Amino acid sequence: MKKVTFCILVYFVVLSCNIIAQDSTLARQIIKQLSSPEMFGRGCSYGGDKIAAEFISDKCKEFNLKSFGNNYFQPLSYPAFKMEGECHIKIGKKELAPGKDYYIEVFSYPIKEKKISVLYTTSSAMSHPDSLQLFVNKHKRNIKNSIVFIKNSESGSNEEKTFLNSIRNRNPFGSKGIIVGQKQLPMAVTSHYPEEWNYALIYVKDSVFAKHPKHISIAFNTELLIHNSQNVCAYIEGNEVADSFIVFSAHYDHLGTIGNKAYYPGAHDNASGVAAVLDLAKYFSQNNPKYSVVFLFFCGEETGLIGSHYFTENPLIPLKKIKMFVNIDMFCGGDEGIMIVNSKTEQTSPFFEIITKINSTNNYLAQIKSRPNAANSDHYFFSQHCPAIFIYTMGGKYGGYHDIYDTCDKCSLENYEKMLNLIIESTKTHFNL
Repeated sequence: MKKVTFCILVYFVVLSCNIIAQDSTLARQIIKQLSSPEMFGRGCSYGGDKIAAEFISDKCKEFNLKSFGNNYFQPLSYPAFKMEGECHIKIGKKELAPGKDYYIEVFSYPIKEKKISVLYTTSSAMSHPDSLQLFVNKHKRNIKNSIVFIKNSESGSNEEKTFLNSIRNRNPFGSKGIIVGQKQLPMAVTSHYPEEWNYALIYVKDSVFAKHPKHISIAFNTELLIHNSQNVCAYIEGNEVADSFIVFSAHYDHLGTIGNKAYYPGAHDNASGVAAVLDLAKYFSQNNPKYSVVFLFFCGEETGLIGSHYFTENPLIPLKKIKMFVNIDMFCGGDEGIMIVNSKTEQTSPFFEIITKINSTNNYLAQIKSRPNAANSDHYFFSQHCPAIFIYTMGGKYGGYHDIYDTCDKCSLENYEKMLNLIIESTKTHFNL
């Protein structure tokens, strides 16, 4: 009986040693903090990205990670927009809800008008050059001091699509601004713009303008500046081959604020990826890796992969010495499995095969799919120098995408431990860690 008891005890000790990842408690705490109002959407408004970087730096210190210099920061600067201060659109006494009722393009020229005229037309009418000129001529006396409201008829004609796309680059009316009314707001973006436009472009739910008010009150301020930011970089030195590297990355920036009224939480995109990389950092800090393991948290991803591009141009480690670069972006949900971008190259396919084999053996995820390489996250510029993949989840519960609804409470972490275990086991197996 004692022998049986001893064998059972040994079995559970061995089993507990093979349970690799921590549970999702740490991840939930990190996602909640990074997507909180105190982070101001992790953009350049109110220094949100700097606050987030300090938080990540503190975690790196907590896990006893090494830095490449006096601290964990790699400073860089780039042109970016911020939207701070007063922000409102009012129809009479009713104030619209930012992010819910309207979305302001970041390149928009600031407006502050208590009473501005609104002129109405439709996308179908404006898709004809003659009609556009007739509209401008009809309102030429006051169009420069007005806002033109275009109801998107959403008929899907090529002419309408061409016209609506064109107003992102020019204002054919010469008005102070353009409001596009449509059923749903478009996805918010902070893509890089080299200069501030001389007009405002605003999208609204057309239902809030159903009564065609003649005047509205509008105020917001945008500013194009050279933004000082930072990548956060840390590592664990390998105990056998210190000059070869396995790299895990996630971008920590998001879309910032809509003035002083609303912010973009960015829980799924990409507080969840940051949480996963910090969880990996905690694991490897406790498990003495054979190779050095580097953890990179990039700024400026939403503005055009700026932080990761900067790192490849100013590397803190030899890029050719990277054995595998794993980028994690959007890591909640996962009910339908994961997608791996750039997984079928000569350099990355062996790692992809191991991931699929381990997943099949352990029945972790529903499926693992593959996509060709694309410039859709921070792996891209690294893929030109070393084996680099990008992992994101498919299906499951999480908030919106690039909107105000991407909150922590909407993020499911039901598959989190399985996904993290899969990454760790595949890395350990492939590189014999």
